Amino acid sequence: MRNEFFIKRHFFVVIVILFLCKFNTFSQSIIGVPIVGAVTSNSCKLLYFTDFSSVSEVNIFSDQNDTFVINNIISDSIYFVSKLEINTLKSNTVYTLLIKINGIPIARNTFKTFPDSNLSIPFSFTFGSCTEQHFNDSIFIEIKKQDPLFFLHLGDWLYANNFNESKFYYTQSLQHQKELYTKRYEMPNLKNLLKSTSIDFVFDDEDGVFDDFSKNTYSILNNENNKIKIIEVAYPDSLRETVINGMHTFFPSYSNINNKAYHSFLCGNSEFFFLDTRSTRSPNTESFFLKDNYYTYKVPNNHTILDDEQLDWLLNGLKKSTAQWKFIVSGVTFNKSYKKILDIALLKRVQNRKLPNGMTGVYVAASLSSMWFAFPETQAAVLNFCHDNKIKNVLVLSGDAHTAAIDDGTNAGFPELMAGGLAQKNSRLAAIIYNNLQMNVWNKGGQGIQNSNFNDAFGKVEINGNKSVNLSCIDKYGNVICSYELKDGFIPEKIKIKKYKSITLGSKIKAAKQALKIKNKM
Repeated sequence: MRNEFFIKRHFFVVIVILFLCKFNTFSQSIIGVPIVGAVTSNSCKLLYFTDFSSVSEVNIFSDQNDTFVINNIISDSIYFVSKLEINTLKSNTVYTLLIKINGIPIARNTFKTFPDSNLSIPFSFTFGSCTEQHFNDSIFIEIKKQDPLFFLHLGDWLYANNFNESKFYYTQSLQHQKELYTKRYEMPNLKNLLKSTSIDFVFDDEDGVFDDFSKNTYSILNNENNKIKIIEVAYPDSLRETVINGMHTFFPSYSNINNKAYHSFLCGNSEFFFLDTRSTRSPNTESFFLKDNYYTYKVPNNHTILDDEQLDWLLNGLKKSTAQWKFIVSGVTFNKSYKKILDIALLKRVQNRKLPNGMTGVYVAASLSSMWFAFPETQAAVLNFCHDNKIKNVLVLSGDAHTAAIDDGTNAGFPELMAGGLAQKNSRLAAIIYNNLQMNVWNKGGQGIQNSNFNDAFGKVEINGNKSVNLSCIDKYGNVICSYELKDGFIPEKIKIKKYKSITLGSKIKAAKQALKIKNKM
Protein backbone atom coordinates (compact mmCIF):
# COMPACT_ATOMS: atom_id res chain seq x y z
CA MET A 1 0.00 0.00 0.00
CA ARG A 2 2.83 2.32 0.93
CA ASN A 3 4.63 1.46 -2.30
CA GLU A 4 1.46 2.18 -4.31
CA PHE A 5 1.09 5.53 -2.59
CA PHE A 6 4.77 6.29 -3.15
CA ILE A 7 4.46 5.47 -6.86
CA LYS A 8 1.31 7.57 -7.30
CA ARG A 9 2.84 10.51 -5.48
CA HIS A 10 5.97 10.45 -7.55
CA PHE A 11 3.98 9.94 -10.74
CA PHE A 12 2.03 13.07 -9.88
CA VAL A 13 5.26 14.99 -9.23
CA VAL A 14 6.67 13.86 -12.58
CA ILE A 15 3.51 14.99 -14.39
CA VAL A 16 3.70 18.40 -12.70
CA ILE A 17 7.37 18.77 -13.62
CA LEU A 18 6.69 17.83 -17.23
CA PHE A 19 3.81 20.28 -17.37
CA LEU A 20 5.90 23.07 -15.91
CA CYS A 21 8.72 22.30 -18.29
CA LYS A 22 6.31 22.38 -21.20
CA PHE A 23 4.75 25.60 -19.95
CA ASN A 24 8.16 27.17 -19.45
CA THR A 25 9.23 26.14 -22.93
CA PHE A 26 6.37 27.96 -24.53
CA SER A 27 5.82 30.76 -22.03
CA GLN A 28 8.91 32.45 -23.40
CA SER A 29 7.83 32.10 -27.02
CA ILE A 30 6.69 35.72 -27.16
CA ILE A 31 9.01 38.51 -26.09
CA GLY A 32 7.28 41.44 -24.44
CA VAL A 33 3.65 41.60 -25.51
CA PRO A 34 1.81 41.50 -28.84
CA ILE A 35 1.33 45.03 -30.21
CA VAL A 36 -1.84 46.15 -31.99
CA GLY A 37 -1.51 49.20 -34.22
CA ALA A 38 -2.65 50.78 -37.49
CA VAL A 39 -6.27 50.37 -36.38
CA THR A 40 -9.09 51.54 -38.65
CA SER A 41 -12.83 50.93 -38.59
CA ASN A 42 -12.35 47.51 -40.20
CA SER A 43 -8.68 46.52 -39.83
CA CYS A 44 -5.60 46.41 -37.64
CA LYS A 45 -2.00 45.25 -37.70
CA LEU A 46 -0.61 42.81 -35.16
CA LEU A 47 3.08 42.44 -34.33
CA TYR A 48 4.87 40.19 -31.87
CA PHE A 49 8.38 38.84 -31.33
CA THR A 50 9.23 35.23 -30.73
CA ASP A 51 12.47 33.87 -29.29
CA PHE A 52 12.82 31.36 -32.12
CA SER A 53 11.56 30.91 -35.66
CA SER A 54 8.08 29.53 -35.21
CA VAL A 55 4.68 29.00 -36.81
CA SER A 56 1.77 30.48 -34.92
CA GLU A 57 -1.95 31.06 -35.25
CA VAL A 58 -4.19 33.92 -34.16
CA ASN A 59 -7.71 33.28 -32.91
CA ILE A 60 -9.90 36.38 -33.28
CA PHE A 61 -13.27 36.75 -31.61
CA SER A 62 -15.71 39.37 -30.35
CA ASP A 63 -18.84 39.37 -28.24
CA GLN A 64 -20.82 39.67 -31.49
CA ASN A 65 -19.94 36.10 -32.51
CA ASP A 66 -17.42 37.44 -35.00
CA THR A 67 -14.89 34.61 -34.81
CA PHE A 68 -12.16 33.35 -37.13
CA VAL A 69 -8.64 31.92 -37.12
CA ILE A 70 -5.53 32.89 -39.09
CA ASN A 71 -3.16 29.94 -39.41
CA ASN A 72 0.43 29.36 -40.44
CA ILE A 73 1.85 32.75 -39.43
CA ILE A 74 5.57 32.29 -40.00
CA SER A 75 7.93 34.49 -38.02
CA ASP A 76 10.78 36.24 -39.76
CA SER A 77 13.78 33.92 -39.73
CA ILE A 78 16.25 36.75 -39.01
CA TYR A 79 14.49 38.96 -36.45
CA PHE A 80 11.83 36.45 -35.26
CA VAL A 81 9.09 39.03 -35.72
CA SER A 82 5.57 38.04 -36.78
CA LYS A 83 3.39 40.65 -38.48
CA LEU A 84 -0.02 40.38 -40.02
CA GLU A 85 -2.79 42.66 -41.19
CA ILE A 86 -6.37 41.77 -40.32
CA ASN A 87 -8.88 43.56 -42.56
CA THR A 88 -12.21 41.81 -42.06
CA LEU A 89 -13.26 43.44 -38.81
CA LYS A 90 -16.41 45.33 -37.84
CA SER A 91 -16.37 48.97 -36.79
CA ASN A 92 -16.60 50.14 -33.18
CA THR A 93 -16.21 46.58 -31.91
CA VAL A 94 -14.09 45.07 -29.12
CA TYR A 95 -11.94 42.17 -30.33
CA THR A 96 -9.80 39.65 -28.50
CA LEU A 97 -6.72 38.22 -30.17
CA LEU A 98 -5.50 34.90 -28.81
CA ILE A 99 -2.08 33.85 -30.10
CA LYS A 100 -1.11 30.17 -30.12
CA ILE A 101 2.22 28.55 -30.89
CA ASN A 102 2.18 24.81 -31.47
CA GLY A 103 -1.40 24.84 -30.28
CA ILE A 104 -0.45 26.34 -26.91
CA PRO A 105 -2.11 29.67 -25.94
CA ILE A 106 0.73 32.16 -25.46
CA ALA A 107 -0.68 35.68 -25.30
CA ARG A 108 -3.97 37.53 -25.35
CA ASN A 109 -4.80 41.10 -26.42
CA THR A 110 -7.98 43.13 -26.59
CA PHE A 111 -8.61 46.31 -28.56
CA LYS A 112 -11.48 48.21 -30.13
CA THR A 113 -11.84 49.11 -33.79
CA PHE A 114 -12.57 52.73 -34.65
CA PRO A 115 -15.98 54.21 -35.46
CA ASP A 116 -16.73 54.62 -39.15
CA SER A 117 -15.35 57.78 -40.75
CA ASN A 118 -17.27 61.00 -40.11
CA LEU A 119 -19.53 59.42 -37.49
CA SER A 120 -19.74 61.71 -34.46
CA ILE A 121 -19.50 58.94 -31.87
CA PRO A 122 -17.79 60.24 -28.69
CA PHE A 123 -14.44 58.67 -27.81
CA SER A 124 -11.27 59.51 -25.91
CA PHE A 125 -7.58 58.81 -26.33
CA THR A 126 -4.36 59.51 -24.45
CA PHE A 127 -0.88 60.47 -25.55
CA GLY A 128 2.53 61.55 -24.34
CA SER A 129 6.24 61.53 -25.04
CA CYS A 130 9.64 60.97 -23.46
CA THR A 131 9.69 57.53 -21.83
CA GLU A 132 13.16 56.98 -20.44
CA GLN A 133 13.49 53.32 -19.51
CA HIS A 134 15.67 54.09 -16.51
CA PHE A 135 12.69 55.88 -14.92
CA ASN A 136 9.65 54.32 -13.28
CA ASP A 137 6.92 53.63 -15.86
CA SER A 138 4.04 53.65 -13.34
CA ILE A 139 2.29 56.44 -15.28
CA PHE A 140 0.98 53.76 -17.65
CA ILE A 141 -1.09 52.38 -14.78
CA GLU A 142 -3.07 55.63 -14.72
CA ILE A 143 -3.23 55.81 -18.52
CA LYS A 144 -4.82 52.35 -18.54
CA LYS A 145 -7.36 53.49 -15.91
CA GLN A 146 -8.50 56.22 -18.33
CA ASP A 147 -9.67 53.43 -20.67
CA PRO A 148 -8.56 55.19 -23.90
CA LEU A 149 -9.65 53.99 -27.30
CA PHE A 150 -5.98 54.24 -28.29
CA PHE A 151 -2.67 55.57 -27.03
CA LEU A 152 -0.30 57.77 -29.05
CA HIS A 153 3.42 58.01 -28.35
CA LEU A 154 4.93 61.19 -29.80
CA GLY A 155 8.56 60.17 -29.68
CA ASP A 156 11.60 59.96 -27.40
CA TRP A 157 10.50 56.44 -26.64
CA LEU A 158 13.61 54.43 -27.44
CA TYR A 159 16.31 56.72 -25.94
CA ALA A 160 18.87 54.93 -28.04
CA ASN A 161 21.87 56.90 -26.78
CA ASN A 162 21.40 55.73 -23.19
CA PHE A 163 22.11 52.04 -23.61
CA ASN A 164 25.40 51.73 -25.39
CA GLU A 165 28.51 53.89 -25.32
CA SER A 166 29.50 52.94 -28.86
CA LYS A 167 28.75 55.77 -31.26
CA PHE A 168 25.85 55.04 -33.59
CA TYR A 169 25.52 51.49 -32.24
CA TYR A 170 21.75 51.34 -32.51
CA THR A 171 21.61 52.75 -36.01
CA GLN A 172 24.17 50.35 -37.44
CA SER A 173 21.70 47.56 -38.10
CA LEU A 174 18.08 46.51 -37.80
CA GLN A 175 19.16 43.87 -35.29
CA HIS A 176 20.31 46.63 -32.98
CA GLN A 177 17.04 48.47 -33.57
CA LYS A 178 15.20 45.33 -32.53
CA GLU A 179 17.02 45.47 -29.17
CA LEU A 180 15.57 48.93 -28.55
CA TYR A 181 11.99 48.00 -29.39
CA THR A 182 11.97 44.79 -27.36
CA LYS A 183 13.31 46.73 -24.35
CA ARG A 184 10.30 49.01 -24.61
CA TYR A 185 7.75 46.29 -25.12
CA GLU A 186 9.03 44.63 -21.96
CA MET A 187 8.43 47.67 -19.71
CA PRO A 188 5.96 46.15 -17.21
CA ASN A 189 3.27 48.83 -16.97
CA LEU A 190 3.44 49.80 -20.65
CA LYS A 191 3.19 46.10 -21.43
CA ASN A 192 0.01 45.88 -19.37
CA LEU A 193 -1.48 48.90 -21.16
CA LEU A 194 -0.76 47.41 -24.58
CA LYS A 195 -2.69 44.27 -23.63
CA SER A 196 -5.91 46.28 -23.75
CA THR A 197 -5.46 49.07 -26.28
CA SER A 198 -3.88 49.92 -29.61
CA ILE A 199 -0.98 52.30 -30.15
CA ASP A 200 0.53 54.60 -32.76
CA PHE A 201 4.04 56.05 -32.68
CA VAL A 202 6.27 58.51 -34.51
CA PHE A 203 9.94 58.90 -33.68
CA ASP A 204 11.66 62.00 -32.34
CA ASP A 205 15.32 62.88 -31.88
CA GLU A 206 16.11 60.56 -28.96
CA ASP A 207 14.84 57.70 -31.09
CA GLY A 208 17.53 58.51 -33.62
CA VAL A 209 20.39 58.18 -31.14
CA PHE A 210 21.38 61.86 -30.89
CA ASP A 211 19.66 65.06 -29.78
CA ASP A 212 18.36 67.38 -32.49
CA PHE A 213 19.30 65.37 -35.54
CA SER A 214 18.32 66.87 -38.90
CA LYS A 215 18.49 65.76 -42.52
CA ASN A 216 22.27 66.20 -42.57
CA THR A 217 23.57 66.66 -39.05
CA TYR A 218 23.03 66.54 -35.35
CA SER A 219 23.90 69.33 -32.91
CA ILE A 220 25.83 69.18 -29.65
CA LEU A 221 26.64 71.69 -26.94
CA ASN A 222 30.34 71.87 -26.16
CA ASN A 223 31.56 73.46 -22.94
CA GLU A 224 34.75 75.51 -23.61
CA ASN A 225 36.18 77.67 -20.83
CA ASN A 226 32.87 77.47 -18.99
CA LYS A 227 31.06 78.82 -22.05
CA ILE A 228 28.62 76.81 -24.10
CA LYS A 229 29.50 76.42 -27.77
CA ILE A 230 26.94 75.13 -30.28
CA ILE A 231 28.45 72.64 -32.73
CA GLU A 232 27.10 70.81 -35.76
CA VAL A 233 28.27 67.29 -36.67
CA ALA A 234 27.57 65.27 -39.81
CA TYR A 235 25.03 62.47 -39.48
CA PRO A 236 25.15 59.87 -42.29
CA ASP A 237 21.94 59.27 -44.27
CA SER A 238 22.29 55.53 -43.88
CA LEU A 239 21.88 55.78 -40.11
CA ARG A 240 18.76 57.91 -40.43
CA GLU A 241 17.29 55.39 -42.87
CA THR A 242 17.93 52.60 -40.37
CA VAL A 243 15.90 54.47 -37.73
CA ILE A 244 12.94 54.79 -40.11
CA ASN A 245 13.25 51.19 -41.29
CA GLY A 246 13.40 50.06 -37.67
CA MET A 247 10.08 51.74 -36.95
CA HIS A 248 8.41 50.06 -39.92
CA THR A 249 9.95 46.67 -39.14
CA PHE A 250 9.42 46.48 -35.37
CA PHE A 251 6.26 48.52 -34.94
CA PRO A 252 2.79 47.95 -36.48
CA SER A 253 2.80 51.17 -38.50
CA TYR A 254 0.10 52.67 -40.66
CA SER A 255 0.72 52.68 -44.38
CA ASN A 256 3.30 55.31 -45.22
CA ILE A 257 4.44 57.27 -48.24
CA ASN A 258 7.64 55.99 -49.85
CA ASN A 259 8.79 54.41 -46.59
CA LYS A 260 8.60 57.72 -44.74
CA ALA A 261 7.66 58.15 -41.10
CA TYR A 262 4.75 60.57 -41.56
CA HIS A 263 1.25 59.17 -42.01
CA SER A 264 -2.43 59.81 -41.24
CA PHE A 265 -5.48 57.93 -40.04
CA LEU A 266 -9.19 58.49 -39.47
CA CYS A 267 -11.18 57.73 -36.35
CA GLY A 268 -14.86 58.67 -36.43
CA ASN A 269 -15.15 62.43 -36.98
CA SER A 270 -11.42 63.04 -36.37
CA GLU A 271 -8.34 62.80 -38.59
CA PHE A 272 -4.76 62.57 -37.34
CA PHE A 273 -1.71 63.77 -39.26
CA PHE A 274 1.47 62.32 -37.78
CA LEU A 275 4.55 64.34 -38.74
CA ASP A 276 8.22 63.51 -39.01
CA THR A 277 9.72 66.74 -37.70
CA ARG A 278 13.30 65.45 -37.53
CA SER A 279 14.68 63.58 -40.50
CA THR A 280 14.10 66.24 -43.19
CA ARG A 281 14.52 69.44 -41.15
CA SER A 282 17.24 72.03 -41.68
CA PRO A 283 19.97 71.98 -39.01
CA ASN A 284 18.90 73.99 -35.97
CA THR A 285 22.29 75.62 -35.58
CA GLU A 286 22.43 77.28 -38.99
CA SER A 287 20.47 80.14 -37.41
CA PHE A 288 23.15 80.78 -34.76
CA PHE A 289 26.10 83.10 -35.43
CA LEU A 290 29.06 83.58 -33.11
CA LYS A 291 31.03 86.82 -32.73
CA ASP A 292 33.14 88.01 -29.81
CA ASN A 293 31.99 85.05 -27.69
CA TYR A 294 28.32 85.98 -28.06
CA TYR A 295 25.66 84.40 -30.21
CA THR A 296 23.11 86.14 -32.34
CA TYR A 297 20.18 84.45 -34.01
CA LYS A 298 19.01 85.03 -37.55
CA VAL A 299 16.98 82.49 -39.50
CA PRO A 300 18.22 82.03 -43.08
CA ASN A 301 15.91 81.54 -46.04
CA ASN A 302 14.58 78.02 -46.64
CA HIS A 303 15.14 77.05 -43.02
CA THR A 304 12.41 74.39 -42.80
CA ILE A 305 11.20 71.79 -40.33
CA LEU A 306 9.40 69.76 -43.04
CA ASP A 307 10.64 69.18 -46.57
CA ASP A 308 8.46 70.22 -49.51
CA GLU A 309 7.03 66.73 -50.01
CA GLN A 310 5.83 66.38 -46.43
CA LEU A 311 4.53 69.96 -46.24
CA ASP A 312 2.49 69.50 -49.43
CA TRP A 313 1.14 66.22 -48.05
CA LEU A 314 0.07 67.94 -44.81
CA LEU A 315 -1.56 70.98 -46.43
CA ASN A 316 -3.40 68.93 -49.05
CA GLY A 317 -4.53 66.50 -46.37
CA LEU A 318 -5.91 69.29 -44.18
CA LYS A 319 -7.72 70.87 -47.12
CA LYS A 320 -9.28 67.63 -48.35
CA SER A 321 -10.21 66.36 -44.88
CA THR A 322 -13.93 66.12 -44.17
CA ALA A 323 -13.31 65.36 -40.49
CA GLN A 324 -14.77 67.68 -37.90
CA TRP A 325 -11.56 67.67 -35.84
CA LYS A 326 -8.10 67.62 -37.41
CA PHE A 327 -5.08 66.86 -35.23
CA ILE A 328 -1.52 67.75 -36.21
CA VAL A 329 0.59 65.29 -34.21
CA SER A 330 4.08 66.71 -33.78
CA GLY A 331 7.04 65.39 -31.83
CA VAL A 332 8.10 68.96 -31.03
CA THR A 333 6.25 71.95 -29.59
CA PHE A 334 4.38 74.20 -32.04
CA ASN A 335 3.74 77.27 -29.84
CA LYS A 336 4.87 80.31 -31.87
CA SER A 337 5.29 82.48 -28.76
CA TYR A 338 8.43 80.61 -27.71
CA LYS A 339 10.29 82.89 -30.10
CA LYS A 340 10.12 85.59 -27.37
CA ILE A 341 11.79 83.24 -24.91
CA LEU A 342 14.69 82.49 -27.24
CA ASP A 343 15.30 86.23 -27.69
CA ILE A 344 15.51 86.71 -23.93
CA ALA A 345 17.80 83.71 -23.53
CA LEU A 346 20.26 85.28 -26.00
CA LEU A 347 20.52 88.64 -24.28
CA LYS A 348 24.21 89.32 -23.63
CA ARG A 349 23.69 89.40 -19.89
CA VAL A 350 21.80 86.09 -20.00
CA GLN A 351 23.69 83.92 -22.51
CA ASN A 352 26.33 82.60 -20.12
CA ARG A 353 24.33 83.01 -16.94
CA LYS A 354 22.71 80.09 -15.13
CA LEU A 355 18.92 80.30 -15.08
CA PRO A 356 16.51 78.90 -12.45
CA ASN A 357 16.51 75.51 -14.22
CA GLY A 358 20.31 75.32 -13.93
CA MET A 359 20.88 75.87 -17.67
CA THR A 360 22.63 78.80 -19.29
CA GLY A 361 20.82 81.13 -21.65
CA VAL A 362 22.70 79.69 -24.64
CA TYR A 363 21.72 76.17 -23.63
CA VAL A 364 18.05 77.19 -23.39
CA ALA A 365 18.21 78.96 -26.77
CA ALA A 366 19.80 75.95 -28.44
CA SER A 367 17.14 73.67 -26.95
CA LEU A 368 14.29 75.94 -28.03
CA SER A 369 15.64 76.13 -31.58
CA SER A 370 14.27 72.64 -32.27
CA MET A 371 10.67 73.90 -31.93
CA TRP A 372 8.35 75.02 -34.73
CA PHE A 373 8.74 78.76 -34.12
CA ALA A 374 12.42 78.45 -35.10
CA PHE A 375 11.28 77.52 -38.61
CA PRO A 376 9.04 80.53 -39.32
CA GLU A 377 8.54 79.83 -43.03
CA THR A 378 7.06 76.39 -42.40
CA GLN A 379 5.03 77.49 -39.38
CA ALA A 380 3.55 80.45 -41.24
CA ALA A 381 2.81 78.27 -44.27
CA VAL A 382 0.65 75.93 -42.18
CA LEU A 383 -1.13 78.64 -40.18
CA ASN A 384 -1.78 80.90 -43.16
CA PHE A 385 -2.94 78.03 -45.36
CA CYS A 386 -5.57 77.08 -42.78
CA HIS A 387 -6.57 80.73 -42.41
CA ASP A 388 -6.83 81.40 -46.15
CA ASN A 389 -8.76 78.19 -46.83
CA LYS A 390 -10.97 78.60 -43.76
CA ILE A 391 -9.96 75.19 -42.44
CA LYS A 392 -11.44 75.04 -38.97
CA ASN A 393 -10.81 72.93 -35.90
CA VAL A 394 -7.13 72.15 -36.41
CA LEU A 395 -5.41 71.26 -33.14
CA VAL A 396 -1.81 70.38 -32.30
CA LEU A 397 -0.66 67.56 -30.03
CA SER A 398 3.02 67.83 -29.14
CA GLY A 399 5.74 66.55 -26.82
CA ASP A 400 9.52 66.56 -26.39
CA ALA A 401 9.60 69.43 -23.85
CA HIS A 402 9.36 67.19 -20.72
CA THR A 403 6.40 69.16 -19.40
CA ALA A 404 2.66 69.55 -19.96
CA ALA A 405 0.56 72.62 -20.80
CA ILE A 406 -2.39 73.88 -22.88
CA ASP A 407 -3.01 76.96 -25.04
CA ASP A 408 -6.26 77.91 -26.75
CA GLY A 409 -4.47 79.14 -29.88
CA THR A 410 -3.91 82.72 -28.74
CA ASN A 411 -0.19 82.15 -28.18
CA ALA A 412 0.43 78.87 -29.95
CA GLY A 413 -1.29 79.72 -33.25
CA PHE A 414 -3.39 76.57 -33.13
CA PRO A 415 -4.97 75.21 -29.94
CA GLU A 416 -2.20 73.02 -28.56
CA LEU A 417 -1.92 70.34 -25.89
CA MET A 418 1.72 69.59 -25.03
CA ALA A 419 2.26 66.47 -22.90
CA GLY A 420 5.22 64.64 -21.37
CA GLY A 421 7.40 63.40 -20.04
CA LEU A 422 5.82 60.12 -19.34
CA ALA A 423 8.92 58.91 -17.54
CA GLN A 424 11.47 61.71 -17.55
CA LYS A 425 12.66 64.53 -15.32
CA ASN A 426 10.37 67.54 -15.74
CA SER A 427 12.05 70.49 -17.49
CA ARG A 428 9.73 72.98 -15.66
CA LEU A 429 10.02 75.14 -18.80
CA ALA A 430 6.42 76.35 -18.83
CA ALA A 431 6.67 77.23 -15.12
CA ILE A 432 9.96 79.11 -15.54
CA ILE A 433 8.48 81.19 -18.34
CA TYR A 434 5.36 81.94 -16.33
CA ASN A 435 6.87 82.51 -12.88
CA ASN A 436 10.15 84.22 -13.77
CA LEU A 437 9.35 86.07 -16.98
CA GLN A 438 5.67 86.74 -16.25
CA MET A 439 4.85 85.52 -19.74
CA ASN A 440 1.78 83.35 -20.10
CA VAL A 441 2.43 81.52 -23.36
CA TRP A 442 0.20 78.66 -22.17
CA ASN A 443 -2.97 80.49 -21.28
CA LYS A 444 -5.02 77.47 -20.23
CA GLY A 445 -2.57 76.25 -17.63
CA GLY A 446 0.16 73.72 -17.25
CA GLN A 447 2.67 72.21 -14.85
CA GLY A 448 3.93 74.84 -12.42
CA ILE A 449 1.47 77.48 -13.68
CA GLN A 450 -0.40 78.46 -10.51
CA ASN A 451 0.36 74.97 -9.16
CA SER A 452 3.37 72.94 -8.05
CA ASN A 453 2.59 69.72 -9.90
CA PHE A 454 5.67 68.44 -11.74
CA ASN A 455 4.79 64.76 -11.68
CA ASP A 456 5.03 62.63 -14.80
CA ALA A 457 2.06 63.60 -16.95
CA PHE A 458 0.15 62.68 -20.10
CA GLY A 459 -2.46 64.26 -22.31
CA LYS A 460 -6.06 63.15 -22.65
CA VAL A 461 -8.41 64.21 -25.44
CA GLU A 462 -12.16 63.63 -25.31
CA ILE A 463 -14.13 64.02 -28.52
CA ASN A 464 -17.65 65.21 -27.69
CA GLY A 465 -19.26 64.53 -31.05
CA ASN A 466 -19.16 67.58 -33.35
CA LYS A 467 -19.68 70.16 -30.62
CA SER A 468 -16.41 70.31 -28.70
CA VAL A 469 -13.17 68.67 -27.67
CA ASN A 470 -11.90 68.45 -24.08
CA LEU A 471 -8.14 68.76 -23.60
CA SER A 472 -6.56 67.70 -20.29
CA CYS A 473 -3.14 67.29 -18.71
CA ILE A 474 -3.24 64.48 -16.13
CA ASP A 475 -0.47 63.34 -13.79
CA LYS A 476 0.56 59.81 -12.86
CA TYR A 477 -1.80 59.81 -9.86
CA GLY A 478 -4.86 60.79 -11.86
CA ASN A 479 -4.84 64.47 -10.85
CA VAL A 480 -6.04 66.86 -13.56
CA ILE A 481 -3.36 69.57 -13.84
CA CYS A 482 -5.24 71.72 -16.34
CA SER A 483 -8.04 71.35 -18.88
CA TYR A 484 -9.77 73.29 -21.64
CA GLU A 485 -12.87 72.76 -23.78
CA LEU A 486 -12.40 73.79 -27.42
CA LYS A 487 -15.67 74.45 -29.19
CA ASP A 488 -16.37 74.06 -32.86
CA GLY A 489 -15.28 76.83 -35.24
CA PHE A 490 -11.65 77.77 -34.48
CA ILE A 491 -9.69 79.18 -37.45
CA PRO A 492 -6.14 80.51 -36.87
CA GLU A 493 -5.15 84.13 -37.36
CA LYS A 494 -2.92 84.94 -40.30
CA ILE A 495 0.67 85.73 -39.40
CA LYS A 496 3.38 87.63 -41.26
CA ILE A 497 6.78 86.18 -42.04
CA LYS A 498 9.31 88.72 -40.86
CA LYS A 499 13.05 88.67 -41.15
CA TYR A 500 14.16 87.45 -37.75
CA LYS A 501 16.15 90.12 -35.94
CA SER A 502 17.95 89.11 -32.82
CA ILE A 503 17.71 91.58 -29.98
CA THR A 504 21.22 90.57 -28.95
CA LEU A 505 23.43 92.13 -31.57
CA GLY A 506 21.07 93.77 -34.05
CA SER A 507 20.20 93.13 -37.65
CA LYS A 508 23.39 94.56 -39.19
CA ILE A 509 25.72 91.94 -37.79
CA LYS A 510 26.69 89.21 -40.22
CA ALA A 511 28.81 86.69 -38.40
CA ALA A 512 30.67 83.79 -39.99
CA LYS A 513 29.36 80.28 -39.68
CA GLN A 514 32.62 78.41 -39.51
CA ALA A 515 32.65 78.45 -35.71
CA LEU A 516 29.53 76.31 -35.76
CA LYS A 517 30.94 73.64 -38.02
CA ILE A 518 33.41 70.93 -37.21
CA LYS A 519 34.46 67.89 -39.16
CA ASN A 520 32.91 64.62 -38.25
CA LYS A 521 35.52 62.49 -36.49
CA MET A 522 33.77 59.18 -36.77
